[in-house]
Amino acid sequence: MIRKLIPVLLAATLSACANTGAPRSSSSPSSDTSSSAPAASSGTSSGSSYSPMASGPSGKTCDASALQSEIGKKATPAVLEDLRSRSGSQTARMLRPGQLVTMEYNDTRLNLIVDDKDVMTAIRCG
Repeated sequence: MIRKLIPVLLAATLSACANTGAPRSSSSPSSDTSSSAPAASSGTSSGSSYSPMASGPSGKTCDASALQSEIGKKATPAVLEDLRSRSGSQTARMLRPGQLVTMEYNDTRLNLIVDDKDVMTAIRCG
């Protein structure tokens, strides 16, 4: 009798935890990005991150194309801030190997991907 109830209980439990399919309310996408950016950059515990106060307009986007010549150089907090300002991004973070990071796309954030010796291997926006 109990063996017959296990699949029913399992299905009931899983259906209670399932997503309802209702989309999240996002009346203004730009406000969601700016409000989640500081939380995302502060969530990186082992990496360096820089998140200045939002002094500029929230429509500011990142452009990493001019920074590609910096790949191969050592990343420091001062370099991170310099590249952040040159890219036009509002926030920046340094991503180390094996580090847990949030994966949401943020077009106002600069990502410096570094190796175990803090040498930049890639510079991307998002």
